[in-house]
Amino acid sequence: MERWILYLKVKMRCSMKNNGKNPRRPTKTEALSCLAVMIAVMLTGTVKGFDISISLFITAAYVGVIGLRCGFTLHELLEAMYQKAGELTDLFFLLCGIGFLTASFIFAGTIPALITYLLAFVTPGLCILFGFLFTAVTAFFIGTSFGTCGTIGVAMMGLAIVMDVNLAAMAGAVVSGSHVGLFFSPMADNFNLVVSVTKTDSLTVMKRAAYIGIPTFAACIIFYSVLGVLSGSANSAFDHSMLSEGLASVFHISPIALIPIIVVVAGSFLHLPSVVSLFGGGLIGVLIGTLLNGFSIWKGLAAGYHGFDLTAVTGISADAVLPEIVTLCNRGGMLSMSSLFVILFAAVGAAGIMIRIKAVEVIVETLFGRIRSVFGLAVSSWCIGTITGGITNSSALSILMPVEMLEEKYREFGYSSLDCAVVANTAASPMLSIIPWTDVALYMSGVVGVQAAVYAPYSMWSWGLGVMSIICSILKAGYHKDRAHEV
Repeated sequence: MERWILYLKVKMRCSMKNNGKNPRRPTKTEALSCLAVMIAVMLTGTVKGFDISISLFITAAYVGVIGLRCGFTLHELLEAMYQKAGELTDLFFLLCGIGFLTASFIFAGTIPALITYLLAFVTPGLCILFGFLFTAVTAFFIGTSFGTCGTIGVAMMGLAIVMDVNLAAMAGAVVSGSHVGLFFSPMADNFNLVVSVTKTDSLTVMKRAAYIGIPTFAACIIFYSVLGVLSGSANSAFDHSMLSEGLASVFHISPIALIPIIVVVAGSFLHLPSVVSLFGGGLIGVLIGTLLNGFSIWKGLAAGYHGFDLTAVTGISADAVLPEIVTLCNRGGMLSMSSLFVILFAAVGAAGIMIRIKAVEVIVETLFGRIRSVFGLAVSSWCIGTITGGITNSSALSILMPVEMLEEKYREFGYSSLDCAVVANTAASPMLSIIPWTDVALYMSGVVGVQAAVYAPYSMWSWGLGVMSIICSILKAGYHKDRAHEV
């Protein structure tokens, strides 16, 4: 036994050293095998019902083996994982903030008040379409998908719950609407990144993006209108008066209860850190719930941590109110986000190693090295952006990687980096929002309460942008040779 222990110690020490060898990039076969294993493990896990974190840990282990084969030390691979995990700090606090804010919205009566007002004119048939349009308009003006989904999105999901509308469809509509601003709004980070990397102005980028975005937006309206009609037909007998009365019996319905939403949106306009806006709005919500509804402030803070519990906070038995109200209220809390943290840390394990050993670069170069048409350029830009984002968890890299690799190719065809960057932006956050293990998807899943794999088929904006960008490349819509736009 002692000999085996000694042997293992020696092997471990050897793995921690590179033995004077210079690490190499993975071969095409090794790099593509990493991608293949990731896809195969994810699909198997989905079919078999495994938790996504298990699939990600298996992927990370395989990528780690490839890294060792390439001459990287165990210490270097672990360091890559730790470095990538360090980037999750902001997201960690964001998820905690969303959990706290959601419970606070219930405690203050913000969601019950907003739903009561919306019930007066929104029918089940219009619910999904309204959810998309409301979030889209908000996202355009404040320029953040996280802030939009964390405020308006929460309310829209509550509306879907009480109207018994398909939650996956509403989640897809909310996620889609929340990302409209990132493609169109001058307030958005992704939009301004496109402006910066292409050395253009906001108006030029907006005009170029309109060729893709406007038809996609119109398609979303049609899609969610049809979904609403199909969903509404099953709920034609919906009685909003009974629900409104039930909410009024528990909460004090007042416009004052809407102040927390205003606080969060104002924070986005003022470019305050999202964490500050979320927790600030949450604390305001606890204060309003105490003053307006007469709830204990300590119970409000506890709800922000554990989640809102109707009976624990109000003393009202769950059997004494409508089931829809119980479902609407019993949610939120920072602890509700804990399962997402495990998935995130599992995801960065594989991502950190693949970035460190340059497997991403090899994959992209291998798959998209030969392009002979504008159609091929558009498909390559979208695919590179999607693959890069899915592996690195970075919407910024989803835009930068295609531009870095394909800018010269676009120039060979007589076009510019703007064409590449706009197409790449269709694969940035919109696609990250439906790839289950990315930070964007996990954030959205935590807010809407529906897994990304479930709402993904209904996220029309995510799929539609990519499809429309490829259609535009076939028709050459928006592509103008010798365009003198760069300043």
